[in-house]
Amino acid sequence: MKTRLFSLTTLLLLGVGFLPDAQGQTVVVKKRNVETGEVYSSNSSKSNTKASLNQAIKYNFLPFFIGEMPLGYEIKINDFLTAEAGLGLTTNNSLDELIFSGYEDFYDLADRNLINLSHYASFKIFPEGNAFNDGYYLGFDYHYRPYSKGFELNGSTYRATKRFTDIGLVFGFQGRPSEHIMLDLYAGVAQRHINWDRPSLSQIIDPVTGNVVAAININNDRYPTIGGLLGFKVSYLFGESIIQGAPSKSTATKAKSRKKSKRRRRRRR
Repeated sequence: MKTRLFSLTTLLLLGVGFLPDAQGQTVVVKKRNVETGEVYSSNSSKSNTKASLNQAIKYNFLPFFIGEMPLGYEIKINDFLTAEAGLGLTTNNSLDELIFSGYEDFYDLADRNLINLSHYASFKIFPEGNAFNDGYYLGFDYHYRPYSKGFELNGSTYRATKRFTDIGLVFGFQGRPSEHIMLDLYAGVAQRHINWDRPSLSQIIDPVTGNVVAAININNDRYPTIGGLLGFKVSYLFGESIIQGAPSKSTATKAKSRKKSKRRRRRRR
């Protein structure tokens, strides 16, 4: 009895000792074909589970400081390519206001900020073939951000919008701390086009009363410039891969065994 108890205790200790290593290794499942008697194996691991997730919901935190809250969707096309698109809400560009406030009536005369819709699209290339995993990428980025202001004067309401359109290149890095969470940090430069409804305050004389009356004039102005691109995104991954890879060895072995069994059946007949 003591000998059996000692043997059982030894086996349990050995099992616990090898448990951490077993968790990080690939699991090999062996199967046997009943008809042919052939044995084949199939591999499964956590990396395969990670690779099967090919869709993501993304939120970019850094545009919050320029008055934008974007939510995006990304899909993995293959190991080298992904595509992303999204929508967002814009309120007030605090950074742009800090630069132009004091000598531009767009910010100085505004009575309130108006909500607008932004949108963006990007196309990423992973040279090392590690899309949706730890690695760097090169991206082509398009972004449209409109910011609108409301003006009230003499009982009338005016609206002016400043539109930023960016087309540029980014360099980024993606990290995969867990199966469903991915972090994305990038920086780049863009050709920026600004389309601006530029308001200005003027004073005119009312021909009826002869009084001096203030008026707001809105003139459109557009020009190109250089813009910086910077972002930090957190993604939640989901969905299984829609890209079917090459058949595994186990699948090929199954097909061969089926063909052999069919041939044997025909010969017996």
